[in-house]
Amino acid sequence: MAPAFPLVGNLAVQARLAQAADEDRLHHAYLFEGPDGVGKATFALWLARYVNCEGTRRPCGECRSCRLMLTGGHPDLVVIGPDPEKVTRVISVDQAHQLINAVQLQRHSAKRRFVILDPADALNEDAANSLLKTLEEPPRGTQFILVTARVASLLQTIRSRTQRVRFGPVPEAELTAFLGARGVSPEMARMAGGSLGQAMKLAEGEAEARTTLRDAILDATGQPLVKLFALTEAEGKREEGVNRAELVVDVLEELLRDAACVANDRDDRLLHPAKRAQLALWARALWPGGHARMALALASARDRLRLNVNGRTVLESLFAQLNLELSATR
Repeated sequence: MAPAFPLVGNLAVQARLAQAADEDRLHHAYLFEGPDGVGKATFALWLARYVNCEGTRRPCGECRSCRLMLTGGHPDLVVIGPDPEKVTRVISVDQAHQLINAVQLQRHSAKRRFVILDPADALNEDAANSLLKTLEEPPRGTQFILVTARVASLLQTIRSRTQRVRFGPVPEAELTAFLGARGVSPEMARMAGGSLGQAMKLAEGEAEARTTLRDAILDATGQPLVKLFALTEAEGKREEGVNRAELVVDVLEELLRDAACVANDRDDRLLHPAKRAQLALWARALWPGGHARMALALASARDRLRLNVNGRTVLESLFAQLNLELSATR
């Protein structure tokens, strides 16, 4: 499992982790928390390589340990994600039991075994409770890193057994420099909202899909529900493993953010300046109460999609509320 891109942003966090590793005072269980796409998992993999690197300049990327970790083949690097045998996105109690048994075994060759749970908020309650004792007192030489963008979803008992490390959005200037070096338009940096992962998706072609979807949303909202539900029927499905409904929620969140910018005379921060006239209508109708209610509705929609609720059902509810909010002041 190799990082998709190098470390960008959060360099102070990187320096603190490196110093703790150099001084042999790493906490046995970290909770890497922060927004989606800012590189938390990449930093976790970097730390595993840094600690176990056999070269003089760590991580060198060339020694046996680095190469095995970069390809996901190191026996002392364990990355746990949602159970592929479950319909819902969950790290199951069976996975937790297997992990507990695995970490009791002797390390293969690493100075320190790394266990990365990503995303940790996928732990169901039984799995989380099963891991409590191991998290509190892991076997000697075993390092846990829990990665999450939704720290409030974790049990308090899990949070209390970890040392929290906060990752922030990548500064726009750093994103612009990173993307510019790869021939990507600097406008992508602002649209990414501090997320390197999102910036890479935009650079790889998602920007065009978002523009098309944005126009469809603006065209359908405020129209009769039959037109709106035609949009939700088309977009509320999965295609080749991609949940289109999640993309709709992302774009709608961008539009609501822009409407708030217009309401507060911050046109310089618009992600979609070409649509300012329509966004001004949204701003007048939504700011501030309707905007707050829609923010809650978006959060609820994301939670329901993570629980594998039908995408069309989620979007119909979301857009029905948006239409109601937009029509309230007419």
